[in-house]
Amino acid sequence: MMAATTGTTGTSNTLDATTDPCLIVRDLHVTRGNSTLLGKLSFELLPGQCLAIQSNHITGQLLIDVMLGLQEPSAGQALLHGQPLRKNGELLPSISCVRQQSAVYERLHAREALTFFMQLYGKKDKARVQSLLQLVGLKEKQHIALGKLTPSEQRRFHLARAAAQRPDLILIEDPEFQLDMEGSYLLRQWIQAVTEEGTTVLLTVPALEDALTLTPNVIRWTRTGFKSVIIEEDEESNVIDNKTDLSVADNMADTTIVENAEHATSHVTVYGDERAHTETKVANAASLQENSVQPEDVVTNDSEPETAASTIITPFKLDKIPARIQDKIILIDPVDINYVESQDGMSHLHVQSDVYPSSMTLQQLEEKLRVYGFFRCHRSYIVNIQRIREVIIWSRNSYSLILDDDKKSKVPLSKNKYEEMKNVMGL
Repeated sequence: MMAATTGTTGTSNTLDATTDPCLIVRDLHVTRGNSTLLGKLSFELLPGQCLAIQSNHITGQLLIDVMLGLQEPSAGQALLHGQPLRKNGELLPSISCVRQQSAVYERLHAREALTFFMQLYGKKDKARVQSLLQLVGLKEKQHIALGKLTPSEQRRFHLARAAAQRPDLILIEDPEFQLDMEGSYLLRQWIQAVTEEGTTVLLTVPALEDALTLTPNVIRWTRTGFKSVIIEEDEESNVIDNKTDLSVADNMADTTIVENAEHATSHVTVYGDERAHTETKVANAASLQENSVQPEDVVTNDSEPETAASTIITPFKLDKIPARIQDKIILIDPVDINYVESQDGMSHLHVQSDVYPSSMTLQQLEEKLRVYGFFRCHRSYIVNIQRIREVIIWSRNSYSLILDDDKKSKVPLSKNKYEEMKNVMGL
């Protein structure tokens, strides 16, 4: 189990090594007949830690249902301070939950509703109400009915509501659901604030790219079970212990934790220049021509008969990237690739709205794609620089790249790659 302690968004919480875990999950899993709905999951979290479980929405929803006792697990258990978490009325004041479809009292003002939730637990703290509203960016709208707030603002209210009574554990399903850019930034501030108070936070996150910027502790669901991500080599190792298969040696997931620290508000907007595609192709063609064997470079042997034919071999370079779809191999133009992602030892090429698996390793792709303007932005990601639209600075050490594709894809940018990328892009 985990001995070291790391607060959320990369802020270390100095806790005594003997601190008892707040949340213990042991071999929790759900099966139905011959189907495994939730693979075995084991981990421990100390007070003030945040863990993201990256999985699809259905699996994440099931996990929270099991934790709250709404679904019976096939085996295993979840313990909060040593007591069974599910169906334990004594623990209810110690737990808060934000579901994807959490409703609001539409007629109540934000301040009134937050005060009401605190009173449900026998607490009244006007100063805390104001500080929470300030934390989630609703202080200026505290007298507006919740029903008139935007979906992002309503979601931010639920973050304040979840922390109102200072619970020991907060469960959040799909934390960035319905959040706009401002809401995503405030979410990360909120996580840091509540974990600094000693609250343990468990997130279920659909996208690995988002999980990596929310907390330095990530476990993700794969077809072979839950696996932890790999900590970046130049960072201190702090991997959540998962009994199913969390050893770095056995983990085939080539993913990295992105550390976060103090928050900043600056955004850098970068617009791609389509001319660079043509310029890159020209440069590559020139390089190929220079490396080709020319007739005047061939060394002839005067002792050979003049009629002997001299063979000139011109090297051929394939500019396409091979990808396999079932029993077919397709060739993809590098400039059509938005980014490359590595999962479970397999490289995946993201092209427009499609994803194609490639037999090439991420390192091989990095070397091949570099001349086309691609950049290794993260241990598990290579991005087409021409596709970068925005560089989002969540904090001093946490960044995301927003691409200009149809999905507005979000790609994590490792903190030790940020300065290098700025130099590459001339920022």
